[in-house]
Amino acid sequence: MQYSEDQDQVAEYMRLAIPLMTKNGVPMTPDNYAVWYEYASGRNAALTTKIDQLLQEEKGITQQQSKELYQQFFDRGKDQVALQEMRQDLRRVLTEVLNFVSAGAVTSAQSSQKLKSCLDSIRPDMSQEEVHQIIDQVLEETRIAVSSGDLLTERLNAAVSDIQDLKKDLEQAKIEAKTDTLTKLANRKAFDELLLKVTQDSDNTGIEVCIIFCDLDFFKKINDTHGHLVGDQVLKVVASSLKSAVKGRDLVVRYGGEEFAILLLNTSLSNVKKLAENIRLDIASKRIQRKDTRESLGTITMSFGIARYFPNEGSESFMQRVDRALYMSKRKGRNAISEAPPPII
Repeated sequence: MQYSEDQDQVAEYMRLAIPLMTKNGVPMTPDNYAVWYEYASGRNAALTTKIDQLLQEEKGITQQQSKELYQQFFDRGKDQVALQEMRQDLRRVLTEVLNFVSAGAVTSAQSSQKLKSCLDSIRPDMSQEEVHQIIDQVLEETRIAVSSGDLLTERLNAAVSDIQDLKKDLEQAKIEAKTDTLTKLANRKAFDELLLKVTQDSDNTGIEVCIIFCDLDFFKKINDTHGHLVGDQVLKVVASSLKSAVKGRDLVVRYGGEEFAILLLNTSLSNVKKLAENIRLDIASKRIQRKDTRESLGTITMSFGIARYFPNEGSESFMQRVDRALYMSKRKGRNAISEAPPPII
């Protein structure tokens, strides 16, 4: 989170944020403060909307909800530890390769220079894509070096193997960075990236894009009554049901907390509505029991919002409409489906 306000603005946001945290009983931790400072500033529309909805529904925000808000809107560095380790490993392996090349009389000075350039280009703030590019460059140069002389073959091949392992690790880290650890569904980051791409494609080609946005009803009551481990069990059951209800080309996402989204391509809104209804009935028919006591959790239901993308609407407007449709279902009594009206252009 980066701030550029002058001191008067900062003081004003602090003056607003701290009483809000006190009023809602949220502990004064750095993570919680970041959430409420940003809310007080009003700059993050998505965060503001989410908190306003929670305040309206729950008449307050719990510490757990504040933690989830931080994870959703501010925890951008979950995958940075693995990436930092890869940068360090890449530097180590590349240094070894360069030493091998420098020791070989048959290896060209050009390869040595290229490898040294790769080593010099490693920076602490490198992105995954930049690390990926350097790995590809090193693989190419070490293959050239291997072909130029038998004396270096064994050691260089070992180095190449190490770098290939790094490349696999990087690919795995990229997958994990876009996967929800609890449900194994795609996460908010993956959804946002794909949503931006498909809406842009729709602007250019007219491809039909729809969203189902759904939310477990009274999920807080499950957590309060049975505990968060049981709540996690419910989330995993729901995730499995959503995943099994769609085709492989459709993206099912844990959007955050008890919210899920399904991004569908080349599917008419009428068929999307039928799909949402099938999912609604399937979830409501489940009789989930606690694993430890076999106690029934009662009927679990979900509320749904559906929307079709309109050309040149933009992904932000698209999400705002389907989010409003979801809360229309909540206001209708939950366990319902509401269709978003067209955007106002």
